[in-house]
Amino acid sequence: MRIFTIVGLLAVILSAPAQAELKKDIPYGKDPLQKLDVYTSALKCPATGCPVLIYVHGGGWTNGNKDMVRTPIGVNWSARGAIVVSLNYRLSPDVMHPAHVQDIASGIAWVNTNIRKFGGNPNRVFIMGHSAGAQLVALVATDPQYLKAHGLTPAKNLAGVMPIDTASYDLAANDIRFVERRIEDAFGTNPEVLKSASPLQIVKPYLPYPPFILAVVEERTTALQQTRALASKLPSARVITRSYPGSSELEAHAKINQELADMNSTMTRQFMAFVGIK
Repeated sequence: MRIFTIVGLLAVILSAPAQAELKKDIPYGKDPLQKLDVYTSALKCPATGCPVLIYVHGGGWTNGNKDMVRTPIGVNWSARGAIVVSLNYRLSPDVMHPAHVQDIASGIAWVNTNIRKFGGNPNRVFIMGHSAGAQLVALVATDPQYLKAHGLTPAKNLAGVMPIDTASYDLAANDIRFVERRIEDAFGTNPEVLKSASPLQIVKPYLPYPPFILAVVEERTTALQQTRALASKLPSARVITRSYPGSSELEAHAKINQELADMNSTMTRQFMAFVGIK
């Protein structure tokens, strides 16, 4: 009986899935905020490496941090076979555009160079961002200059882009007054600067872009309009809409991000399939 119990216990231990590891505060630049966390895959990666999800937090370009992803996305997505990289970036008002998006590009470059050490595939790098993070991932994927500074291009070095619920694809729009002060702190008021930082304004039909899936809350009218407008300019882009009845716009804006941790959500499963995990 004792031998059977020990053998059975060993079988359970050996069949249990490996636990993902978290490597925190890895610098990708010299500034104290230029750090990232890497959640290694809990599953064995193939010889080519696991797909990589870079997550960019929101916070109106003025607050937030990489720990916002820790339990919801970092743990759950790495448990399904992704390498998850959560980025910090410099914040306003200490810095202004283009510092934020330059940091995102630097983080992507770090991943491209280093992610194999963690089991990731540098040819399968996806990037996701919520709120202000959505504006930043859309911008780094539609304006080639930021990745070009690192010898990279959006079409070749990003396997997919997933911006989540922002009304900031066009920073000069006159109907986003609820973030007007934050936009001014982060981008200033120069119309040409605002245009150059607006993915909706800079997309060119003749340039190649990585695949996009954009998600948005239906109740947020401006965000919905801008999301659909941007998707219409991007070849083969898809839009996922979500609705949270009874929630305020701000509550719904938070809930769509929280839903990304629900691995049974139809929205999340579409993103997982896009990345290549189950």
